[in-house]
Amino acid sequence: MSSDKEKNKGLQMAGAGFEFVSSIALFVWIGYWLDGYFSTEPLCLLVGFFLGFISAFYLLIKKAKENED
Repeated sequence: MSSDKEKNKGLQMAGAGFEFVSSIALFVWIGYWLDGYFSTEPLCLLVGFFLGFISAFYLLIKKAKENED
């Protein structure tokens, strides 16, 4: 029984990690695309990175609060 709980916990952690990375990657990609469109080379990419990082931490904290209950 405990191995099922460990497996479930591992899958939850893997999902949280994927969500964290994909959130940052999505915002970076959008920033990269906007830089190409507006010719503002590193500006939108950096803004996208920081927005992605903030979004990823928000989602991570939200998941952690859900798991507390």
